[in-house]
Amino acid sequence: MNIAVLAFPLYIVLILLELLYERASGKHTYRLADASTSMQTAVLRVLLEAPLRLLLIVPYAWLYEHARLLNWPVDNLFGWLAAFVLVDLCFYWAHRTLHRYNLLWGAHQPHHSSEDFNLSTALRKGAFQTAFDWPFYLPLALLGVPLPVFITLLGLQLTYQFWIHTQHIDRLGWLERWLVTPSHHRVHHGQNDRYIDRNHGGVLIIWDKLFGTFQAEDEPVRYGVTTPVNTFDPLRLQFSWWLLLWADACATQSAWDKLRLWWMPTGWRPADVAHTPWPKMGEGLYQARFSARLWGYALAQFLLVNGLALAFLFASREAAVWQALLLGVLIVSGVVCLGLLFDGSARFASAERWRLQLALLVSALAGLLTPWLWALLPVFLLQRLWLAVLLRQNAVPAEEMPTDRAKVAANRA
Repeated sequence: MNIAVLAFPLYIVLILLELLYERASGKHTYRLADASTSMQTAVLRVLLEAPLRLLLIVPYAWLYEHARLLNWPVDNLFGWLAAFVLVDLCFYWAHRTLHRYNLLWGAHQPHHSSEDFNLSTALRKGAFQTAFDWPFYLPLALLGVPLPVFITLLGLQLTYQFWIHTQHIDRLGWLERWLVTPSHHRVHHGQNDRYIDRNHGGVLIIWDKLFGTFQAEDEPVRYGVTTPVNTFDPLRLQFSWWLLLWADACATQSAWDKLRLWWMPTGWRPADVAHTPWPKMGEGLYQARFSARLWGYALAQFLLVNGLALAFLFASREAAVWQALLLGVLIVSGVVCLGLLFDGSARFASAERWRLQLALLVSALAGLLTPWLWALLPVFLLQRLWLAVLLRQNAVPAEEMPTDRAKVAANRA
């Protein structure tokens, strides 16, 4: 398990500190629904981390054992530093390529889908991205960088990227010349025309300056993507871009276009379907649409899902396969229902009832084999009773919240 995943509890602490700072400073960059979605996206990434990581580890280990050209020096600081620089270079080209092609952008787009920018945004990862970026790191195996060294350095590189997702740190003087800073990364998350596909570096900004993709922060940043996902469901947003491509592939009359559109530059569409509009970013933020009386329920659900995710993170290696799968089902179902709640979906009430009834049944049966799972029974039972009370109070279906930017700003203030 890499360092970036193990650092998850530290990320939570830093997010809480940023929230406390915002409360004191009066500058608000968080919304419950958006931040929760970002963190639930990280939960999905944790669930898929182990199986997808094998796509990288297996070929890397084979190339290192059978085809490496060098024996990389790892017994001194210089060897580690040089390897770190190469890992960062590979990340730059992987990241840049993910932005350039339709299929690959679909795996990375979830990270850019938030219309907010704060430390929680760093956790909004494409759950399937590892399935597409692993080939870019294989040259390191040929150069003889041992697998444990590579995994450690990649984890450190990804951990560094957490703190640069903030609006509260201004430019950092001479460090701006060499390192990726919050200012540089704000540009990367901007949908402004001059900011799109800029500043792909992970730790070192020198790659963008060398290869012509650097852009300084010189105008206010508008965050998000030009084809908005318009959902707080972490599972739906994982497939948002690919669903647009699939619709075009089904609609076009050209068999050749059905195949090639996946590998064309990002945003390319067949000529005979280009007149059909894709979603466009409007003036307003996509805002949560749920009754204020559901706020406490949403927060409780959020805490429960993250508690289960932490249990999965630290117990999955020792747990039986069925126990890991059980936790995974409970986590994913909780994540999906929380997204339905934030979206104000008419399906939330029925989906949540079924989820809780299934969770009660599964926890009761699983507890016969693993008694500690019975501890979940009162939690799910209280949730079921709480939901029943909310339904009687007509808190569900949801009430729509304003999406006008001025009103959103007023609400934040």
